[in-house]
Amino acid sequence: MIPRIGITSRFRRKIMSHSLHQGYADHVACAGGLPLMIPCIDPELSDAYLSTCDGLLLTGGEDIDPLYCTGTARQPDYTYHPRRDAFEMRLTRRALDRGIPVLGICRGTQVLYAATGNSLIPHIPDVNGGLVAHRASVTEPVPHSVTLAGESRVLAAYGQSTVKVTSYHHQGLGEQTPGDVRWRVTATADDLLPEAVEAEGDRWTVGVLWHPELPAEESRPGTDPLIASFVAASAAAAAAG
Repeated sequence: MIPRIGITSRFRRKIMSHSLHQGYADHVACAGGLPLMIPCIDPELSDAYLSTCDGLLLTGGEDIDPLYCTGTARQPDYTYHPRRDAFEMRLTRRALDRGIPVLGICRGTQVLYAATGNSLIPHIPDVNGGLVAHRASVTEPVPHSVTLAGESRVLAAYGQSTVKVTSYHHQGLGEQTPGDVRWRVTATADDLLPEAVEAEGDRWTVGVLWHPELPAEESRPGTDPLIASFVAASAAAAAAG
């Protein structure tokens, strides 16, 4: 059985278009999954979309509107997309309620974290003193290393404690507040800020702030190991019914 992987998309208002970076679909397909693009639409349709999916991949993109997350403030000259935020917040909560595997990438991890009641760091350079650059500019990603925690899904996927990744974000994960989903930090950058979190318990719910669909090393063939692990978990969940 080919697992069906719902992948969230960006809404580009200027051209009235839903779009998806090809890397997400390519890696999912290479891992044996069937990529299904989910447009940003009415939040009330979240359950209908999830009923067609065995796993959910929350993709990268713009900052979340502070209306939907604590610890942040609106930035001047920055365009937010509350339509996408409203849809993905509802979609994420419903996916967590259903217990299907979820992988968050960059903004997708921030959505996972904010949807479970936690705060975000508005601008990482303000708190890490520039020790690690998590992006070069608003249009340029950067490579850097992350250290993976023992007994984690990310370590099991990559098979080594240090991985070079492609990073393209300026917001980070703030302090946790008590809630129905507790997060364990399973990867950190050299500035000790979280780079990956995993939901405690048996559910396969992982968020990474780097971009595994944009491998940092050209020598890494095929699909990214973490995306492959996510697709395999989605297939197992579908088979288990």
